[in-house]
Amino acid sequence: MSSERQETLRRLRPQEAHELIRHREMPMEQTIPWEAFEAARGNQVWGRYVYEDGGVVVAYVMFLVYEIVGRRFLWAKHGPVWFKEQSPEREAHLRELLQAEVRRRDKSVVFLRLAAAFSAPDLHPLLNSITYDHTYIADLSPRDPEAIAAAMPKDGRRGVRRAQRVAAAAGATFADESDLSRHEFEKVYQVLTETAERDGFTPHPSEVYWQMLTFLGPKHARLFVMRDAQGKPQAWNLITIYQRHTWAYYGASSNESRAYRGAEALDWWCMRTLADEGCVSYDLMGAGSVRVPELYSVGQYKKRYAQRVTEVDGSWDMPLRSSAFLALRSAKEAKGHLRSLAARARSSS
Repeated sequence: MSSERQETLRRLRPQEAHELIRHREMPMEQTIPWEAFEAARGNQVWGRYVYEDGGVVVAYVMFLVYEIVGRRFLWAKHGPVWFKEQSPEREAHLRELLQAEVRRRDKSVVFLRLAAAFSAPDLHPLLNSITYDHTYIADLSPRDPEAIAAAMPKDGRRGVRRAQRVAAAAGATFADESDLSRHEFEKVYQVLTETAERDGFTPHPSEVYWQMLTFLGPKHARLFVMRDAQGKPQAWNLITIYQRHTWAYYGASSNESRAYRGAEALDWWCMRTLADEGCVSYDLMGAGSVRVPELYSVGQYKKRYAQRVTEVDGSWDMPLRSSAFLALRSAKEAKGHLRSLAARARSSS
């Protein structure tokens, strides 16, 4: 039984957590800079924990407080982070310890949202978000653009060179605009509203992206923008950076920019720029898999940048209060059914 295992869970004070993780490679969402961004959005840190085996750090996890229709849940974004062997037994044991700790400290929490490599009976699909367990990561470590392109699949090498050529012929320009004003950012944000309308998703309010850029600061967040010959923004990427690793966290491209391969040209410019600064990876954040077929199409674009897919831990919901969790799930299913009926009514009218 997992309860017979010798690993233990220990809560860390903020300074202890900072000392533990400051020199380690971590997903951006489990770092200290990320806490400031989340706090700006009203999501406070609930707790920071280390999972240990005889004093040796095995994993670290930081939980944030979130709410869904007035119910509290705790979210460890891209956590726990594992530093030693991550077995199914260890994952289950850590969840068992976390469950006991949360129930002891805060009985209002309905469920935990956390990442896991292995499926298990206590893990459920996410109530209100989408996860991913596969991604593509471009290798920037060669630094030289030709060497970076050479590490891509053949269609990727051809694609980025063609995109660079076509975008240049169209008069497109690229720049780091991380220091632009709030007023100017609103103009850049409009590209995302166009992207969302085209691709069928709802973007966050512009303030969320602005807060990410400003609270993470230029050391950890950068805004790269492509503009057309008239100076109008046509595509942008908001990149997060930690310990020389980078993530293409958010991106947008106009319909007009597709005529000259704007998104591809911008990604390639971002890679070259970040590599020149000494960054070693460019994570495109999400691709389709058996669990997440919704990301298949976007994954087809991303796979041109890396020779192989990288498996990562997807997120799951772990109920602590079963009846409340089931009520939330039922409400979600009912809402989805109503949306389906409304869509059918619109299509037949």
